[in-house]
Formats: sequence, C-alpha cells, structure tokens
Amino acid sequence: MSTAIRVVVVDGSPFMYRLLMSHRSSAPDLHIIGMVCNATRALNMVKELQPDVVMLDLDTPKLDGLQVLDCLMHECPTPVVLVSSISLDAATLTLKGVEMGAVDFILKETQQDNPEMLCGHIAAKIRAASRIRVIRSLRLRHAPSPTASSLCTSTEQPQCDDLGVAERVVVIGASTGGPNALRDLLSLLPADFPAVILVVQHIPKAFAAVLAAQLCHCTALAVQIATHGCRLTAGTALIAPGGVHLRLGPDARVQLDEGPAVGGHCPAIDITMESVAQAYGRRTMGIVLTGMGADGAKGLMAIHAAGGEAFAQDAASCVVDGMPQRARETGVVDYIGTPVQIARRLLAAPWAHRRNTA
Repeated sequence: MSTAIRVVVVDGSPFMYRLLMSHRSSAPDLHIIGMVCNATRALNMVKELQPDVVMLDLDTPKLDGLQVLDCLMHECPTPVVLVSSISLDAATLTLKGVEMGAVDFILKETQQDNPEMLCGHIAAKIRAASRIRVIRSLRLRHAPSPTASSLCTSTEQPQCDDLGVAERVVVIGASTGGPNALRDLLSLLPADFPAVILVVQHIPKAFAAVLAAQLCHCTALAVQIATHGCRLTAGTALIAPGGVHLRLGPDARVQLDEGPAVGGHCPAIDITMESVAQAYGRRTMGIVLTGMGADGAKGLMAIHAAGGEAFAQDAASCVVDGMPQRARETGVVDYIGTPVQIARRLLAAPWAHRRNTA
C-alpha cells in the first residue's frame, strides 16, 4: 500500500476541505492533515506538519495569497496547488503565483458541475504535485503583475496581416508548469526570428490573455492571442485561446474551432500539430514541454512523418514529466533538452541564420 499524501488546505471557506473529506473514498491516498485561513497560522502549520502538498486559495479575504506563497517558497519550500476563480483578476494572480513557484492550479467555479469529478481532478493534481521537489526560492519583489490590458496589441506591434507569411512554423505545446517553461524558451528568441510560434498551453479561457501579457514582457517576439483568420507572421508568437482548438486552414490561416475536447483538452496540442504538419510539412517544428498526460505525442509523430523536426523537454527540468515522456517514448524526437537548450537549438538551425540577410 502506498504512503498517504499529506495535505494542508489554506482556504477562507470550508468548501475545499469539505469537498475532499466528503469524497475520501475516491481518493484514499490523500490525507488532509490541517485546514487554516490565517496567513501566520498557515506558515506555522506548514513548518510544523511538513505536508507533502499545500492547497492555497488565492481568493481568501484578509489573506494575501501571494505573500503566503512567497513565504512558503522561501522559508519552507513545499509543492503548492493554487485554488482560483475564473475572473481576470484571479487569472492574473494565479499565473503570477505559478511564476513564483506554485506547481499548478485548479478552478473552483467547476464545483457546481460535478463535485465528484472535481474531486478527482483535484486529487490528480495533488498526486502530481507530491512528486515534485521544490527548492528554496530567493525572496521575490512583488512588482505589479501584467494584466490583459497591458497585452501587446496593435498599437505596439504589427498585426498579423502587415507582414509576409512565415515560411516556417514552430508549435509549442505545454501544460502543468508550462508558463515558466514558455518564458525560458521564448525569452531567447529575437524579434526577427524567421518563423511563427504557435503556443498551445492547456489553460482556461479567462487565463489566455494574462498568459499572453506575461509572455509579451519577457520576449522580443510580438505576442498576440490567435484570432480566426489570422495570417502566420514571422517573429510573432500566437497564443491559442482557451476553450477552442487551433487549426490551420488550406490558406495557412488560423481557424478556431469550438469542437469537443480531445483527450480532455481544448485546445489540444495534437490537433494543432497535426494541422500544421499537414499544411507546412517539413517546414514544421514541434516542441512538447512539461505537463501531465499524453497530449502532443501524436502531434510530434505527425510532424516527424511530414519531414519536420520534433523536440521534447528533458525529464529533469520538467515540473511534470508526463507529456514529454510520452513524446520521447514515440521514438520520433530529434532533440531532448531544457527549454533554454531547445531555444538555442532553434537559433542554431541553418534556416534561422538567414533572418538578417533579407
């Protein structure tokens, strides 16, 4: 019998605690050892009990969730799963929390749909978090987080149709731990990078604009939320909106499809990669970064079959080595490395050296 996973819940309301306690039979390996809603008591409890995972609700009155997270990461590093709502402000706080070291997050708004299913979803994230080793962080400065209103828009960058169509496409798929991995990778790519980047991050609809805003502040690329009919422009990173699949049409323009989830995901990485492989063939590159599950493995196989290149993040640098592992197991991956190493590999490609010769 496996050892129980010990969890401390930091939440101003009893909902999460009651939910997990009422569905103990479906997750017998989870042991809730404490619940607290006071910041000081939360830190003391974690230090004293040393849980395997902390669930932290960022939307707790009179509790600065980010400050608690900062103290946890600095004083007693522990895997943290954030609990968030779906508002724009909550999305901003949540992705800031992920940047600060939280492993993952869940949305409590889904509680009304199917509590048992939500409990199973929470349990899966807690189990994944419990396997992650968190290192002590440096004390972070709490600078204002970028919001959707600060997203690079048409006033700051060329629109998709202002430049020529990109000759190459890089599709990056990511899930748990993806925002930080994306920042590491995209931060190294220059504004004149001679390919378009399509980013498919498993993320709720309300979070996509905030992710784009964060990425815009860390890369020289022009960052946009992908829109239906948008043309692929070199030097641009297009972020797939949450809740829709991103495909390429016969005219190599973006098509957004509200079709059913594939493998539990919408957007699905496989769908985008398979579509791009069909349209761009050997001029396609696919990258699978950290995340749970298997999304992206079939997509890389399609890219490989079309003559393109396949990349996967290495196990050591992943928050969760689920998707990259499944990708590596296909046998079609051409290069394995950290997000930074993958970025350098892209920049070293012969076609990338031609970006300044036009």
